[in-house]
Amino acid sequence: MDRFPVVPTEAGSIADIQRRLSLWCQRQGRGLARVEYSSEFARQRVVADLQRALAELGIPFHEIILPFERPPAEVIPLLLDKLTEAGSGVVSITGLGSAFSKDVPLIEPLQILNFNRERIAAFPARQIWWMPPALVRNIVHSMPDLNSWFSPRLYLMEVIKPAAAAFSLQSSTGVNLEDARQRAQRLWERFQAAQAEGISINELLTNYASPAIQALYEAGALREAEALLNQIQKHLPQTIDFPESLETADFLEARALLEIALGHYEQAAALLPKSLELRKKFLGEEHPNVATSLNNLAGLYYSQGRYDEAEPLFQQALGLRRKLLGEEHPDVATSLNNLANLYSSQGRYDEAEPLLQQALRLVRKLGEEHPKVATSLNNLAGLYYSQGRYEQAEPLYVQALGLRRKLLGEEHPDVATSLNNLAELYSSQGRYEEAEPLLVRALAIRERVLGVAHPYTVATRRWLERVREG
Repeated sequence: MDRFPVVPTEAGSIADIQRRLSLWCQRQGRGLARVEYSSEFARQRVVADLQRALAELGIPFHEIILPFERPPAEVIPLLLDKLTEAGSGVVSITGLGSAFSKDVPLIEPLQILNFNRERIAAFPARQIWWMPPALVRNIVHSMPDLNSWFSPRLYLMEVIKPAAAAFSLQSSTGVNLEDARQRAQRLWERFQAAQAEGISINELLTNYASPAIQALYEAGALREAEALLNQIQKHLPQTIDFPESLETADFLEARALLEIALGHYEQAAALLPKSLELRKKFLGEEHPNVATSLNNLAGLYYSQGRYDEAEPLFQQALGLRRKLLGEEHPDVATSLNNLANLYSSQGRYDEAEPLLQQALRLVRKLGEEHPKVATSLNNLAGLYYSQGRYEQAEPLYVQALGLRRKLLGEEHPDVATSLNNLAELYSSQGRYEEAEPLLVRALAIRERVLGVAHPYTVATRRWLERVREG
C-alpha cells in the first residue's frame, strides 16, 4: 500500500506540463499561459526543468515573484515594471494568489488586471502565470474576459513528495527539510494574520492551512506536520461547522492522509467520508478526485483490516480511473497495486500477481529510477514472500531498498519499510544475523519519524525482539 495514495499523473504531471510549456515557449510572438497548481514543490520542479530546457535553446528565462498582501495600486504597477525589465524571452509569474491586500475584495485587483490586460499581453516576453485553484475559480467566474486571454490554460495535477529523507540536507528535487519548515512557518504566520483580518474559512484553508501542512508532509516530517495541524485546528471551527466546499474537502483529505500516515485511523475515518461526500457534490460522481477519495477511503479500511469494505471501493476507484484516465495512466497503476495488496492479504495470490505485474509495467514508464517503481517492486516481493517464494522475493526487496535509499535518503519512512521487509524475509529463512541490523536501523527511523507508539514502530520492535530470541 502506498504511504501517499496521491501519485503522479501522466496528463497534468510534471513531465507533461514541462513538455507543454517548453513547446509553447518556443513559439514565435507573445502569449499568456495560465497554470493552475496546488503543490508548490511540483511547481518548482516544473520551473527548474523548464529553465534548463530553455537555457539549452538559448531562450532567456525570468522569474517575477509578487510581494505579499500589498495594495493593488502597488502590485500591478510593480508587475508592469518587472515585465518591462524582463524584455524578451519567457517570464514566470508567481505569488498572485497572495499578492493583494485582504483589505479590499479580490474583485477589485482582478478588475484592475482586466483593465490592463492589453498592456500586459503586449509585452514581448511569453508569460506563464501560476495560480492556486481558489484564484482560478475567482477569475473564471468573475472575470471571464481576463480568463479568455490565457492560452493555454493548464492544470498541474501532480502532487509530489520530495525525494528526500525527513532529516537529510538536500533532495534531488532541490527541496530540503529546512525549506519546508521555513515555508510552513511563513504560511502559519500568514494564516494567523489573515484570520485576524476576518478572511473566509475557504481562503484560510486554500491559501495557508493546507499548503503549510503539505510542505512538512511532503518533506516526510510527519510529526512536525502533526504539531502544526494541531495548532491550526485550534484556530478553526469544528468539522461540522466548516463550509461545504471543495476547499473543505481538500483540507479534510490532507488531514486524513496525515492521520493515516501517523497511524491514527479513527481520526481519519471521521474525515474521509465527508471529503468524499463533498467532492461528489461539487465534482459529480465521475471525476479523478472522486476516484482518489474512494482510493484513500479504501486504503484506510485496508489498514484497519476491513477488507470487505475496502474491496468495492478499490474496485470502484480502479474502474473510474480506467474510464477517465485510460488504461496506461499511473493512477491506474496505483489502484492495481492497492487492489492486489488487498487480494494478497486475503490469500488470493492468483488474482493479485497479474495486477502487480501490470502495475510494475505501467510505473516503469515513469523511469526505472522512480519511487513508484520501488513501491511496485516492494509489493510484488511481498506477494512472493507471502507465498514462500523467497528466492524470487529477495532480489526485488533488495532492489526496492536500493532505489529508496538513492531516491529518498537513508532516513525516510519508506526506507524503513524496505529494511523491515527484507529483515522479515531473512528471519523467515533463519538468517537472523542478517536480519537484526536491518531491523535495528528500521526501528531507529520509525521511532524518529513516526514516533515510538506508531503501529509500524511497535511491529518492528516486536519483530526485533523475536529475532534476538532466535
